[in-house]
Amino acid sequence: MNDQKLYKEKNVAYFSGTRPEIISLVPRGIKKLLDVGCGNGDLAYVAKTSLAIQEVVGVELYKPAAEVARTKLDRVIEGNIEELALHFPDGHFDCIVCADVLEHTKDPWLVLRKLRRCLNDEGVLIASIPNLRHIDPILMILFDRFEYEESGILDKTHLRFFSLRTMRKMFDETGYKILTEWTNRSRSWKFKLLNLFSLGLMRPFSVYQYIFVVNKK
Repeated sequence: MNDQKLYKEKNVAYFSGTRPEIISLVPRGIKKLLDVGCGNGDLAYVAKTSLAIQEVVGVELYKPAAEVARTKLDRVIEGNIEELALHFPDGHFDCIVCADVLEHTKDPWLVLRKLRRCLNDEGVLIASIPNLRHIDPILMILFDRFEYEESGILDKTHLRFFSLRTMRKMFDETGYKILTEWTNRSRSWKFKLLNLFSLGLMRPFSVYQYIFVVNKK
């Protein structure tokens, strides 16, 4: 399977990481969480243990990562989220996490609609999505140096690319309301200088990732 081959080339650290900024957005007191693209289960495991979540389910495409996640989570469903039938009752989950996963799918709109059925009416979906409007890919295009990379905004396994406007539009089109937006920014000295000399006009171009908390309309 080509998907497996591409991910097999990744460093094992690619499937790790607890993502504390994501966990901080998970509502306290929830009972059931679904982590789509759970990797080796680090994020979901920390959420489960630190927030005392009763049931944590992961979905993971890459088999070796899914096998590791099974040692940590209550259940792991192996396969492509676009193709899987999610055999859960309507509104089963209080929280669904899509941490850097929608851009890896052919049809993220389909994925969001599929997940919406599994989210209860008071629940939230948390998604982090890379921002193509970051200065680095813009400069690469301007200087004809566009190249896919092992990770980051131009990860070679990314199939879809978004700016903030198209992210917001996607959530609206799939039946979600945005509750909050967060940003992860590049904070190196070159971005600080760029922002200073542009009088703040370049600040939006330092955002490499947006994080959304959304619920059902």
